[in-house]
Amino acid sequence: EMIIHSDNTATNMIMRKIGGQEAANRRFKSWGLNATVIRNPLPDLEGTNTTSPYDLVNLLTMVDRGKLISPRSRDRLMDIMRRPVTDTLLPRGIGEGARIVHKTGDIRSVVGDAGIIDMPSGKRYIMAAIVKRPDNDQRANELIRQVSKATYGYLSSSSQTRSPSPASSAPNPVNNSIGEPLQAPDSATPHTSNVNDS
Repeated sequence: EMIIHSDNTATNMIMRKIGGQEAANRRFKSWGLNATVIRNPLPDLEGTNTTSPYDLVNLLTMVDRGKLISPRSRDRLMDIMRRPVTDTLLPRGIGEGARIVHKTGDIRSVVGDAGIIDMPSGKRYIMAAIVKRPDNDQRANELIRQVSKATYGYLSSSSQTRSPSPASSAPNPVNNSIGEPLQAPDSATPHTSNVNDS
């Protein structure tokens, strides 16, 4: 329910199950997610809980590589993340035949989406976008769709102009050339991680 319907009650129940917000914050910090901090139960309409596109891309990269949970749990999570009811952000920018696992989030002042996208070419990338907005302004949602479309288009065209590298042609979808942890650029949202492309 937490993933598929963004159910805040389910999220708060899971937070209690893992020991509360302080335990969660310690875990996030140990994973290198320095911008991700839980300060209040959900819904946090004031926006005191924080994260960043950089943290979300790093988190999804670690999950994809099997660094945080077992392969079986990862596969279960990916199955759940294929089914969110809200599919109006990143999924609207990807091409036909592409697949995405993702999670959206929004409050009046912020909207975001983070996901792992598999392209028909076999290339996989990870993307996160968070946009601040005034009072549910839908232009923020459209911006995420347009950035998703531009990113997908760029990666589609770049894969057609380069010959496949050993990483991009390997059968294992989690092969990649990314150092760990990802280095945050000076500025830029969204952040993306090319998992299958060198």
